[in-house]
Amino acid sequence: MAKKYKILILIASLIYVAYHFATLIYSPLPWFDEVSFASITNSYLKHHTFYEEARIIVLPDQKLDYGPVYFMMQAAVIKTLGFSIFNFRIASLLFGLIDLFLVYKICRQLKFTGGAIVATIALIALEPNFNQFLHSGRMDFVTLFFFFLSYLAFVNGANAKVPRGILLALATGVLLALAILTTPRIIFAFSFYALYFIYEITQKEKDWKALLLKYAFVAVGFVGIYYIWIYAAFGSLHGLIYYYTHSAVIKEHTGMDTGVRTIKYNLLIYVYAFIAFFVLLKNRAVKSNMHLVLLTLPVILAFLALVTGGLSGRYFALVAPFIYLLIAGVFVSMYSNIVFRGITYLIIGLFAAVFIFKGAYIFGTLEQHDPHKNEAEILKYLSKNVLVAGDFRYYYIARDNDCAFLSLEENGPWANKMKYFMDHKVNYFIVSKDNSSQPDYDKVLLANNYKLEAVVNDDNNAGFFHKIIMKLPYKISENYSCYIYQYIGQ
Repeated sequence: MAKKYKILILIASLIYVAYHFATLIYSPLPWFDEVSFASITNSYLKHHTFYEEARIIVLPDQKLDYGPVYFMMQAAVIKTLGFSIFNFRIASLLFGLIDLFLVYKICRQLKFTGGAIVATIALIALEPNFNQFLHSGRMDFVTLFFFFLSYLAFVNGANAKVPRGILLALATGVLLALAILTTPRIIFAFSFYALYFIYEITQKEKDWKALLLKYAFVAVGFVGIYYIWIYAAFGSLHGLIYYYTHSAVIKEHTGMDTGVRTIKYNLLIYVYAFIAFFVLLKNRAVKSNMHLVLLTLPVILAFLALVTGGLSGRYFALVAPFIYLLIAGVFVSMYSNIVFRGITYLIIGLFAAVFIFKGAYIFGTLEQHDPHKNEAEILKYLSKNVLVAGDFRYYYIARDNDCAFLSLEENGPWANKMKYFMDHKVNYFIVSKDNSSQPDYDKVLLANNYKLEAVVNDDNNAGFFHKIIMKLPYKISENYSCYIYQYIGQ
């Protein structure tokens, strides 16, 4: 690759990183998953427990299905840097950027050309869901980090001599355990190891002793780490099985989609990826690209089968690296095909256009989405160390005021949560203007010794520009406009 292109790539990379750091707190506004995970982190930070404090009404027991790794890591960050929207999201951003580097290392391992490597990184880095998850306050990029490291340890230990090979096999198992103890959703990617084991035992020339020893040490590393968690959280294997067979959360987050209501761009990406695979079949190039196929195709299919929302785009950032590795891998052998090359460049161009358009919107509405400005405006009406119920977007505002926070959203049936709120005499309610139940809250609260303390207006009608941005494939929040109610007692 010419020096001038390397310089352009370096400049583009620095701009990309700077943009994400600069806009980390502005988009999206605090939302469901982020607040749920932040409240679990707060529980661990204070009591070494895993209660989802913000939704304690609907989920009164500890949430043990995710595992402890992400929350322990976040608690360490918060303890060091303080509790803020930037500090809670920084892990997603940093691990996402590291994941891009690990994808680069995987591309080198797969012997991609320079152009294919650039195409892979560009497809992932500019992908709308990937960009959203960089700011999401979720654990997806942390679990990918452990999985990618496990893969690199595994392939580097394939031909290594003892004891290095044993150590890398153990490291593979440990890293897989850390991945699944970050979120069990990553189990879809474990299909690579299952299929690769089958592939290895079907080879004519193999060393059975070395092969079985390798996988035995992978298993030892995995089971050793995972058993520590089983013992600490569930007491026994029976306790783990009981939890996972009776957990409503697990049942809601696994299984094939029952239907797709709208056609989204990710469906077209899936189709294009499968076309890429069939191109390999047609060209009889699967055997020479077997490692690429085993790392991508089974993982993609397992994601669709095991992860709810796989077709419709939910958690798409988790599987995106595998999809684009497959597409870029075929791109190498099909570079001379003008149609295939043109479609791949078109996808990169469309992703870049969405990225630039979103960036322009965010910079154009910085004041509206500024959490510091809105926090100062809302905190004028709140006392410290009280109980606040509000929509997700106000979590950090309450938390920064040393207030306990209960979510109005996703916190059980209306009657149950209102009874809980009234019984506990919640001091303040912060209800967003776009909460569809706002009139109901107004009626009930005013009838139960609450007064409307303030109305905060943060509306900014961006007109046609705003209408377009809301149609693009990523989450854009509205504003911090809200009604604040205060309990005045009997």
